[in-house]
Amino acid sequence: MSETILINRLPTPTWNRLGVNETALTWGDAADLGTEQVTAAGQTVRLDISGHGAYSEKRVDIHAPEGQTVTVFETLHAEDSLLVRTELHVEKDAHVRLVQIQNTDEDSLLRLENSGRCAENGQVELIQILLGRGDVYSDGHFALNGTGSGFQAGIGYLGQRQQTVDLNLVVDHWGQKTTSEINAAGALKDDARKIFRGTIDFKKGSAGSVGNEQETVLMLGDGVVNKTVPLILCAEENVVGNHGATIGELDEDTLFYFESRGISAAEAENIMARAAIERLARTLQDETAQTTILTELEEVL
Repeated sequence: MSETILINRLPTPTWNRLGVNETALTWGDAADLGTEQVTAAGQTVRLDISGHGAYSEKRVDIHAPEGQTVTVFETLHAEDSLLVRTELHVEKDAHVRLVQIQNTDEDSLLRLENSGRCAENGQVELIQILLGRGDVYSDGHFALNGTGSGFQAGIGYLGQRQQTVDLNLVVDHWGQKTTSEINAAGALKDDARKIFRGTIDFKKGSAGSVGNEQETVLMLGDGVVNKTVPLILCAEENVVGNHGATIGELDEDTLFYFESRGISAAEAENIMARAAIERLARTLQDETAQTTILTELEEVL
């Protein structure tokens, strides 16, 4: 049995006519794929998560003990509709690096629900690689509870054909001198639709905190729809918050540069569409993940 659910809600609604406050999605009874417990401090853990049946759900619980580092790569395979819930518990002076790589079928639907809490000086690094197959809905909510805790996100996406890319990320600054950095970049082709909501919320008591968010969008088709919603909320005076977005198309000078080197406009668009994901992949410094990402990019473009 399926029903309509509301996901990816903005913490503070804006005008309904913009169509960004939340997303209505049809979802059914999901097969339980169990829970993966990750506590392997100082190691790299690789999880291949595959959906089974029309709807399926997997839970991942990551615990970083005090002073330890945990790195987790999730490679996500969906034939139909798959939900992956990943929860992070980051203790004092610990560091979690979570890398999520979409490797799904053309007509699939992937939902990601990420959440986490950071103690004093705890750090979270979230990297998402969304490779242009199937619809993607990602919802993240992270609480920087401890003094000096921090959050970084790097998101690279490709939207093409009739694909939907719907992203929501909220960072709550509770502790003093906390930091957040959100960077999203991608390209939209054909009739793809994308929403990116990025919220940095400075709570009362978060004095000395700093938050920045930036999105860069390359639009490569007359039929694409882009909505970028940066939001900074503030209940504390002594904080610094910045947000920005760069949205554009390939200009004539860039196209001329490619054509002068024998590269067609269509090829140039594909090169530029891959660029954001390739840059992000290089930062992983992991040969296995880089090979997976670059191989998949060659297939989708």
